[in-house]
Amino acid sequence: MSIDGPNDSIAFEGTGEGAALVIRIRLGTQGLGSVRFAVSPLGSAKDLLSTIGSNPAGLDASWRARTTQALTLHRLGLLAVVGACGPRGYAPDFLRPEPQTFQNETDSELHRIATTPHERIRYELGSAISGHSWDPHSTRPAPRQLLQALARGEGHFAQRLADEMAQFWHAVLAPSWPAVQARLEADVTARASEIARYGLAETLNHLAPNLQWLDGELLVHLRSGSAHQMTLDANAVIMTPSVFIDRAVFCAAEPAGAPNPRTPLIVYPTVRIDALPQIQEHPLIGEMRQRLLAELHQPRSTTEIAQRLYLSPATVSYHLQILYRAGLVTRTRRSRHVLYQRRAGAAGAP
Repeated sequence: MSIDGPNDSIAFEGTGEGAALVIRIRLGTQGLGSVRFAVSPLGSAKDLLSTIGSNPAGLDASWRARTTQALTLHRLGLLAVVGACGPRGYAPDFLRPEPQTFQNETDSELHRIATTPHERIRYELGSAISGHSWDPHSTRPAPRQLLQALARGEGHFAQRLADEMAQFWHAVLAPSWPAVQARLEADVTARASEIARYGLAETLNHLAPNLQWLDGELLVHLRSGSAHQMTLDANAVIMTPSVFIDRAVFCAAEPAGAPNPRTPLIVYPTVRIDALPQIQEHPLIGEMRQRLLAELHQPRSTTEIAQRLYLSPATVSYHLQILYRAGLVTRTRRSRHVLYQRRAGAAGAP
């Protein structure tokens, strides 16, 4: 189950309408050693949907326009109901597949939505329709569109959501994904440097204003002013950056016996995108990638660049892949070599 952002209407039994919620994740030595970072295309799409549903003013006008236009023109009503804060403010997890690796492919994530186990869909949505545990006192009826889609079975429901998410992705995020992905990966690179310099605990304390590492526990503060808490033990945590949120979002609080349990996942804010990114705008390129771009005034191979800059080929290859996905360099194959060259007007060009 996902607990999103500053506009949560979550209340636990006995805590009162305005009670705070603090998630305590007890990791221990093994769990702390299994904290990992990941970049998820559909995770970013889910963040955009959640923000347009709960806090549209938090998005730049260009993102709001593109999102609402896509939902309307493509008639993505079910996705809007389930993804944009979900029924009764509940955001199902299966629209945000658990990242399997650091970099995740869109088609693979769409396939995982379409093939979500039926028992997992029943678990995540069944209780939401009848009054789920996060908001047991709510009397709002479940959306009719959600009930109609579920009436045709969980398999049809999952496939339809995957289809609508695919349309949303291609209409809204795909055109800007290279630049967005470059920013996300640059953020993770910066966090890795912080971990090397200051340690994991200190880095976790600086990921989000409502995220804290304290006495062996990772705390996610969703509101202030109350001592109420929920505690869970975990053997790992996945951290994913997002450009569409401004505070940490916690996903997958799994009670005992939950079907197909997920690893706890925390989405944290990275540098915000104030407008649709243009190909020339890459403030997180950094000195290393500027050096690479300066060398690419003519086609060069990874090995050649590594020799010229006294770097390892692996390091050069990593940064070139980010520049390529951001649309700042081209690549062509000549014989057995792949040659890279910067695009005209790319940052760092003379």
